[in-house]
Amino acid sequence: MAIRKPNQNIPDIDDIYAIKWHSMSCELVTPLYGGGVKSSVVDLSMPIRVSSIRGQLRFWWRLLAKHKKDENWDFKGDLKSIQNAEFALWGGQGDDDGGRASQVFLKVSDVPKEAVLKNYLKLYDDLRLQYVLFPAANETDPELKPHKLLDIKGIIWTLSFAFSHQLEKDEVRKQQVIETLQWWANFGGIGFRTRKGMGAIHVSACQDYPQITHVLTKDDVKQANCQLVQRQATSDSLQALRTAIEKLSAFRQAPNMGRNIGNQPNRPGRSRWPEPDAMRRIVGRGYDANHQPEHPAGNIFPRALFGLPVLLHFPKEKVLNTTVEPTQGERLASPLILRPQFSAEKNQVKQWAPIALLLPHQHILDMQVTVNRQQYSIWQQRAAEKIRPVNENGAENPLQAFLKYFVQ
Repeated sequence: MAIRKPNQNIPDIDDIYAIKWHSMSCELVTPLYGGGVKSSVVDLSMPIRVSSIRGQLRFWWRLLAKHKKDENWDFKGDLKSIQNAEFALWGGQGDDDGGRASQVFLKVSDVPKEAVLKNYLKLYDDLRLQYVLFPAANETDPELKPHKLLDIKGIIWTLSFAFSHQLEKDEVRKQQVIETLQWWANFGGIGFRTRKGMGAIHVSACQDYPQITHVLTKDDVKQANCQLVQRQATSDSLQALRTAIEKLSAFRQAPNMGRNIGNQPNRPGRSRWPEPDAMRRIVGRGYDANHQPEHPAGNIFPRALFGLPVLLHFPKEKVLNTTVEPTQGERLASPLILRPQFSAEKNQVKQWAPIALLLPHQHILDMQVTVNRQQYSIWQQRAAEKIRPVNENGAENPLQAFLKYFVQ
């Protein structure tokens, strides 16, 4: 038997490991909520996890792949091609993906030590974000109470990324990664409740790819079928988040917007949304005689557009208490992202604009929810004129109405 000759084209082992790393200077601009092994608990030994960041990047990449159309994004809406491209770029996620490894390498460094981070833990009550932090208020496990968040605003850490040798030669896919990082830098975060602005991040520098640090505008996000609105910027990123959250809270339930003005200060008026009366019709008993169902929109659940599940709580009509759930799966992520976005520097002080980013959502309008084991529509085409918060903001659905209300 002849002796086999080695392949002289095998790459040198040093070349395999000699990849170039590109560094991004990152900072948290709102408190980090959870993100550890338990979703609501901060892991002080590893508060910023590569796995969490990679998951966020996959999300933003998918969004761009599905909705953006230019020389770098040309999937033509082919979901199978998008899935195959995702696995090829970011790695597989299951048994049916060929066990492919990611072509994008990530590492986190320069995170403050655990002894330092302990000094930045804050009780959730101290942050005045109860509307967002309701999981903390509803916590029943005594070992997890009270929830604490990591308020390390202004402390810098480093995210480094590198391309595989194969990817290094593919300019189109490299640009996809850079755009994905840019979207994450503008609208993403780490940890729990990122769509409501917790764990929001800002990338202040990336020498090799400065595009990542550029602020995305209304026109930029429109190319991916998204909508962006913003309010006046402030030097306090946490206050910018509070402003955004307060607008959502008011839109959904504030007197003279989400509900009528009550006859007495401690007795709120009836909701201007149809869900409470829908429940009174569905259950058919046990409700206040003064609250006969009268809402003209009928048995629909439009606030499900902001995410599911929704807990409907009736303090004096407890038989109506229920959970509005998606018909498939356990939850539906909100298509609305609220957070502070870097605006500019003024007298060498960073300015943060409260923003609302609305992701593509047409598919949600056609969904149904499960309530008391029955299915009901989230939205109906002609309901806008019958729901005051929508009609008075001149919009076609609650999400569009909120964007208009946000800037008022």
